[in-house]
Amino acid sequence: MRLATSYSVITATLGVALMLPGAAFAAEPTALQKAELYQLRPQVRSQVEGRMTGQQSVRGILETMLLNNTSLLFATNRVVAIDFDKGVEVVEGKNGEIKAFPFDIETLEGKS
Repeated sequence: MRLATSYSVITATLGVALMLPGAAFAAEPTALQKAELYQLRPQVRSQVEGRMTGQQSVRGILETMLLNNTSLLFATNRVVAIDFDKGVEVVEGKNGEIKAFPFDIETLEGKS
């Protein structure tokens, strides 16, 4: 019985040890994500950073924020692509239609 308990403790310890580097890595933005963050206005950047938890990436948070802003204009289903250089997001509507929307890079708000 004692040997089985030792194996359980070792297995649990190894499992936690293997999960920690992955969790730390997921939270650390890549160089590209850092560049995207620095294009944002400070208040928008702090909103993005505030939403960063464990498994969420900077890109995922930016896509969600853009999708939320765009859904007011176009009932969207998902973000297909984002071009931060040009300030354009491509989204798929619920009917499958694909549309491109310009957005302000610093605020993530749509342009008219």
